[in-house]
Amino acid sequence: MIKEIEELIKKFKGNVSLYACDELNNEIRINENIVVETASAIKLFILIEYYKQIMNNEKSRDDILNYKFSEDFVENGSGIIQFLDSGLNITSKNMAILMIIISDNIATNKMIDYLGFENINNTIKELGLKNTKLIAKKIDFNQYLQIGVTTAYEYANTYKMLLNSSILTPNLCNEIIDILSKQMYNQMIIKELPLKYIDSKGKTDSFIKYIASKSGGLGGENAKTVICRNDGGIISTKSGNYITSVFINNFSDYYFYDNNPATILGAKINKILFENFEKNKGSFVK
Repeated sequence: MIKEIEELIKKFKGNVSLYACDELNNEIRINENIVVETASAIKLFILIEYYKQIMNNEKSRDDILNYKFSEDFVENGSGIIQFLDSGLNITSKNMAILMIIISDNIATNKMIDYLGFENINNTIKELGLKNTKLIAKKIDFNQYLQIGVTTAYEYANTYKMLLNSSILTPNLCNEIIDILSKQMYNQMIIKELPLKYIDSKGKTDSFIKYIASKSGGLGGENAKTVICRNDGGIISTKSGNYITSVFINNFSDYYFYDNNPATILGAKINKILFENFEKNKGSFVK
């Protein structure tokens, strides 16, 4: 399996970092400790900080956050708030959901302000993640060329901590996973998986119970940011769970479309992982 993945990577003109693990501690490691740009994948850690502050009774899910065009608008970002009228009131939980499932950048900026930039990075340190950091105090590419940094290993290990409920309380970890499972931008994980499984995902008799993930990507014709496509998360199945984390950067095709070569590569890597996991009934290897 590793040789098959390595052959795919050799044919790709760009850099790839990969870490994956199953519940039997079988690991796939390729450049897993190289520090890379997170793009919107950093929003996972903002979500964790949000629920940490809820656990500590510092914040409430019902707190109201207000969007004001004159203060909050940023251009060239993902999400829908940028298209809505100024004066919008949104609960903090709904703002967090928008930040994750459609990767809304204005929602992300509101959450960073609401939670505190330093608090987010302090919590990342407390998790023992030495190479992960939120860099941008605001996702605005007129101000910042980087959003954050991490490694494929540390990103995957964060999902492992969520799955094992070793970050917060079990209920809060499950709530985080539930939000991540509603992710709408997960092509690098699901694109090459069997349609019958994706279509029935979450149903009683489905092989795939859920996919909880957060992706990210940067790049544009005039952008000075690194070009990258990233994704990682938990794939929960009837045979058990596994975690995947793929970070691809320094390639030439910066356009955002489903068949971007980096997206295709990530999807093919995850297909190989999935097929071996399914074939071996919950393990990457026999």
